[in-house]
Amino acid sequence: MFTLTGFRAWNLNADKREESVRFYHDLLGAEEAQTHTIAGAEVVRMHLAGFGIGLFDANDGARPGVRHHTAEIEGPADPEVLKKEIEAKGYAVDRIRPHQGGTGYSLYVTDPSGNRVELSQGQG
Repeated sequence: MFTLTGFRAWNLNADKREESVRFYHDLLGAEEAQTHTIAGAEVVRMHLAGFGIGLFDANDGARPGVRHHTAEIEGPADPEVLKKEIEAKGYAVDRIRPHQGGTGYSLYVTDPSGNRVELSQGQG
């Protein structure tokens, strides 16, 4: 199975992105780390006490799959092994994504309320 080692990030759709950046900065003290583009969406990455917040531009509507929370795990090197273990417990695995450079993988599951969780093994 796997061991949870920490939480890495919240990834959120932000239809009012600049206001959201100010909110996390002014209220919680998050610092803007970088802005980049993923799958056509501009993303502002913020750091807060060792934790990340990804604010995805949703001015043209929410990006499917963006809203999720990333948990770092120690787990088997083969994601199919972990997938089988999770499915044996009665939970569906939405998808597996290999990390660039072959340094691990992310496995996505959705809780019964529709919240998406990324289980990230290795560097992602």
